[in-house]
Amino acid sequence: MSTVLSLCMLSVILPAVSHANSTSSEDIVQQQLETFERVEKEIESDPELVQPDKNSSSYNFKANNFQALAAPSYPKRKGVILVTKDGKFGSLVGHAGIIYSETKTVESFPKEGVKTFKNNWNTKYKTVYAVTTKGTTVAQDAKAADRAYSHKGKPYNWEFTNINTTKKFYCSQLVYEAYKYSTGLNLNHGGGIVFPIDLVNSSHTYIIYIKGV
Repeated sequence: MSTVLSLCMLSVILPAVSHANSTSSEDIVQQQLETFERVEKEIESDPELVQPDKNSSSYNFKANNFQALAAPSYPKRKGVILVTKDGKFGSLVGHAGIIYSETKTVESFPKEGVKTFKNNWNTKYKTVYAVTTKGTTVAQDAKAADRAYSHKGKPYNWEFTNINTTKKFYCSQLVYEAYKYSTGLNLNHGGGIVFPIDLVNSSHTYIIYIKGV
């Protein structure tokens, strides 16, 4: 199965868990967990779903294909999106953030709000997905990270359905807004609440690194 075909199938197979207006919080959480499990099973059955980061200096363009110079490693490129299924905040399963530099990420937590943190997800969490956006340049990805950084100091958004506010942010909403504002890409797979897993399922992203599967 080709990588492109696999990604298209993944987008079709995985359910849009964001449409959950009439379901309970427990049902929403269960749907997200099931979607994470589906992603992992797809990757186990087709490892090519984890692709080289075409914008990374760790890869060369050769014979119309990007060839890895080394085994895929934890990315530290500005603008790469990070998602984990570890932890839970309200009805949100897992957490999301964006890489700001080799040493820093921009994230939003209930107590701290939007803030920079150590870029150590590969040691901090058991399960990590790193994804990047299709068709964007390194400069555009960096602008998305800058946009997220511009919200530093704003409080956490517990009103998960209010995804268009720029006064407060929950983790995956912060990444969603940063990319939508900077590149025009809507990374909210399925609409509604922007769950962390939506950033992985989006037709505009692809996985470049994974830990814990």
